[in-house]
Amino acid sequence: MGVEVGWQDLEEAIRIGREAIDATPSDHPEPAMFLNNVGNRLGDRYSRNGAMADLEEAIRVGREAIDATPLYHPNRAGWLNNLGNCLGDRYSRNGAMADLEEAIQVGREAIDATPVDHPDRAGWLSNLGVRLGDRYSRNGAMADLEEAIRVGREAIDATPVDHPNRAMFLINLGVRLGDRYSRNGAMADLEEAIRVGREAIDATPVDHPNRAMFLINLGVRLGDRHSRTSAMADLEEGKERFVAALRQSASAVSMRVAAGRHLLTSPAILQDRQAYAIAKTTIDLIPLLTPRSLQNSDKRHLLSAAVGLSSDATAIALHANRGPAAAIELLETGRGVIAGALFEQSDLAALEREHPDLVRSFIDLRDQLDAPASARSLAAERPTLAAETEGDRRRDAGPQLAALLETIRSKSGFERFLLSASEADMLEAARHGPIVVLNVSSYRCDALVIEQSGIRLLELPHLSREALNDHVRELRTLDTLGWLWDAIVCPILNALGFTGPPSDSQWPQVWWVPTGPLTRFPLHAAGHHLRRTGETAVDRVVSSYASSVKAIIQSRRRPQHAPEAGESRNAVVVAMQNTPKQEPLKHASDEVDAVVAVCESVGLPHARPRPCKADVSSALEACKMFHFAGHGSTHPTEPLESQLLLDDWDRKPFTVASLLETNLTSKPPFLAYLSACGTGQILDEGSVDESIHLANACQLAGFRHVVGTLWSVNDGLCVDMARMTYEFLRDEGIRDETVSRGLHRAMRTLRDQWVEFEDAGRGKSWSSGADRDAELRQGSEPRRPLWVPYVHFGV
Repeated sequence: MGVEVGWQDLEEAIRIGREAIDATPSDHPEPAMFLNNVGNRLGDRYSRNGAMADLEEAIRVGREAIDATPLYHPNRAGWLNNLGNCLGDRYSRNGAMADLEEAIQVGREAIDATPVDHPDRAGWLSNLGVRLGDRYSRNGAMADLEEAIRVGREAIDATPVDHPNRAMFLINLGVRLGDRYSRNGAMADLEEAIRVGREAIDATPVDHPNRAMFLINLGVRLGDRHSRTSAMADLEEGKERFVAALRQSASAVSMRVAAGRHLLTSPAILQDRQAYAIAKTTIDLIPLLTPRSLQNSDKRHLLSAAVGLSSDATAIALHANRGPAAAIELLETGRGVIAGALFEQSDLAALEREHPDLVRSFIDLRDQLDAPASARSLAAERPTLAAETEGDRRRDAGPQLAALLETIRSKSGFERFLLSASEADMLEAARHGPIVVLNVSSYRCDALVIEQSGIRLLELPHLSREALNDHVRELRTLDTLGWLWDAIVCPILNALGFTGPPSDSQWPQVWWVPTGPLTRFPLHAAGHHLRRTGETAVDRVVSSYASSVKAIIQSRRRPQHAPEAGESRNAVVVAMQNTPKQEPLKHASDEVDAVVAVCESVGLPHARPRPCKADVSSALEACKMFHFAGHGSTHPTEPLESQLLLDDWDRKPFTVASLLETNLTSKPPFLAYLSACGTGQILDEGSVDESIHLANACQLAGFRHVVGTLWSVNDGLCVDMARMTYEFLRDEGIRDETVSRGLHRAMRTLRDQWVEFEDAGRGKSWSSGADRDAELRQGSEPRRPLWVPYVHFGV
């Protein structure tokens, strides 16, 4: 892949390379070389920052270089190998088999076109072995694994002992030997994998950027041997290798986090005296995984590698008796990184106004440390000079950034710069009602309850990951609502003193901050509703949700916009009764008409933009409220692509990503009411820690309050829920507290009606209409509590 260079040199190389391509006539003999060089540099930049756009361009220009090169040209093999590496990276990113098959094909072509004694042939062989190993991992074909091991050995045999790339070739072989051991249990394979792993580490300088990767691979193999032989020496050495990788400051952050994952998910971690230190070191690295220059889709992909770690770290902190405040700090640091980057902009803007020189230094050092490693690290050659450059860059930037942060935090007004919320901040955030942070880990499950008087721990012995996995398959049933009450909500409300309905109209309010799989559950609707005994959440408290404590604090700090003289703020309403390629929603227009009637009664003008992405986006810039009644679509694997379906949804979708790019914070709107299916839902398990859904995106864009849904909603019931909520706003005033209370009043009313129908045996006829999902659903199961999925996010 060529010699790796410094970041600024890399940017310059890409710029000059593009200029050279643009200035070269199509019949010139050199364009292929220019194209290949630019492709290499773009591939290098992708390896550092994970930007998919760079990888796509690298593949495109790589193909152009090969197409412009005669079949027997001496450089063609190298260019085929480079293209194969990029295709392998794309396969690792999106799992497309076509990319992997092509990577293997061009890898074979590169080897076939290279003389046996050519110095680069060993690299081509090792790279092919990596891709064959990828295919084995996908389809389990032993022929691929056997060939991967054969070409891996051939690569090592052709490489001098002192060659700088030999260590990488050894690691690649060790991975495949470990795969074969896992398949057939042959101890000879495991012993050889351990031997070549040690050899690779011994041949690698202590500050080499690949050293963490090598240490992790050896640690995994030692763990395999411990599982087989129960030798405690292997367990201890494996742990030492992972700890060394975690502390390898010259290595990519992603590799260090991977080492932390191995440690934090080991059952032995709870008995380790270093457990809390390991947990804190790992979690502090997670925000560094994603360079701020990346698209949010690239950030989400990188952060998926850390999903669940903050919850395990929180459990470890509690086990180590570090206290609930320290536990919350860990949890907050490792979750909501994308949202945190948006919040961070306000901190940086304030610092830039006061100390612009410090901002420039901070961004430069942070970006040096942020660069992640890609799967290419296992395949590509990394010459010694490149390794030294990368190692020096990371090693120097770490302490420099730490010193700079200390300087920034010594400045007046910046004492908490980029730090998680202080305990005092959290206590102040509970001024309007307790905040209940629910942590779910395989080690333990707890509620961390924040009140103005302090933070306390409530253990939840009847909650477990296993129980959640059982109930998530029956998420919408009465049995699940009852289990949520018994295992989680009732013990918490009792501890808070909320043991029955309030004696007056002053309903207490609770903010729920669920984590992990619990984010999919309707905590606000927990209870035994058909008993009519008040053993339910809705009969005791008003419930709101938040993605994090930090989100509550930041939203409350955001000033409410006071309209200037002559400025008009309106209610933007969109009714999608008929949506292209979707089931009609006959009640959507009725719902919006009811909302408009309430708005007119309080003197709030309304606007009905053309239902397309451009017009709706433009209308939001001057709105006070936004009400959408239509279909919602929750993407199963890419939550940034979840969307509200407008007329042009299949050409210009109005997605979570679109909302995150919308900045309304200078004139923050008051309410977004998303009356569609799954607007507060995440289906991708790798994204739960980031809380990426339509409701949260509206909050991050600037809305102070959002009403969303946890799953599909009934078309007819949506009208009643919206009408009653807005009528409460009309009667009680449009204020912070009335949104959640209005939704709560509407929900209790509809719940009571549902109970009456259930008692009368008419549950199936209680409400009618299609679901507002982007798929046609068949019918409605008996006793389905249709009022449950509506939720409030806000201050």
